[in-house]
Order: sequence, then C-alpha cells, then structure tokens
Amino acid sequence: MTTPEAPTPPARVNPEAWMQAVRGAWRVGGLRVTEPRLRVLQTIARYGAPFSAEQLYDDLSRDGGERPGRATVYRTLEHLHSAGWLARIHGGAGEAGYVTSLPGHVHHLVCTSCGTVIAFAGCALDELVARLAAQTDFAIEGHLLQLYGRCATCRKARSHPCAD
Repeated sequence: MTTPEAPTPPARVNPEAWMQAVRGAWRVGGLRVTEPRLRVLQTIARYGAPFSAEQLYDDLSRDGGERPGRATVYRTLEHLHSAGWLARIHGGAGEAGYVTSLPGHVHHLVCTSCGTVIAFAGCALDELVARLAAQTDFAIEGHLLQLYGRCATCRKARSHPCAD
C-alpha cells in the first residue's frame, strides 16, 4: 500500500502572476498575444469567483474599448481550459463556470456561500483509481475532485450573533 501524496496547502491564484505566466506560455507555444486575447485575460484575472462564458462576454462589452468577438472569447476560454490555465467548476445547483488555475493536477475547494474557489495540489485518489481500473477493466484517463463547503470567512460571519 502506497502512502498518499500530501496535499499542497490551498492557495488562491495571484491574478498578475497568472496573466504573466499565461502570456509567457502563449509566446513559447507560438500563440500570438493579441489585444483581444489580452482583454479577455485582464477581465478573467479580475474575477474572484467562478464566471461563465456569457458573463465574460457581457463584461467585455461593458468595460469600454472594442469588444472581442464571441468566437474569440470562446476560443480563448477553450484554449486556456485545455492548457490548464482555467478549470471548470461545477456548482451544487448544476451551474458551471470557470476559475483561474495552474497547469497540472489540481483540485478545488468551493465555498457554497460566497463562491470563493481555492485550488490545492496533491491527490490521495491514485490508489483508488488504480484499484477501480483493475476491477472494472476501465482505462481511467483522469478525474475531477471538487469539495464543497463554507470558507473560514463565511463560517465566521455565520457564527456572529447578528448573522441570520
């Protein structure tokens, strides 16, 4: 029996560092860093909670300047997601959204009160995945782990005597 890898402490993605890392990855990968893509990145970096593609598109039209086309927004989202720079978050009520992430094997804690999402690395599911693959003859290619609960801020606010 193997010892599960200890999770890396949860952390929020720093917006400025995230934007710089994405821009660098785009340059290295040969993807042009265009003004419309930069506007999409800047808008995404301002979000502190999960956002939808439609919300992003609408917000780009409100912040002044020339709005990128819908196709550019959706292609940029898909590129960021497939490269690991965005993660899809599935809410408890079935809604889905995106949050900034980092490439690699990352899971998320999702606050059901305020929507805060905190990423963490490390996975104790490897042994379970291997056992399931052997038992079912299923070629498991990946998994998604999102844990739902209330963050420390929301728990403190809720425990306050004046909270509803």
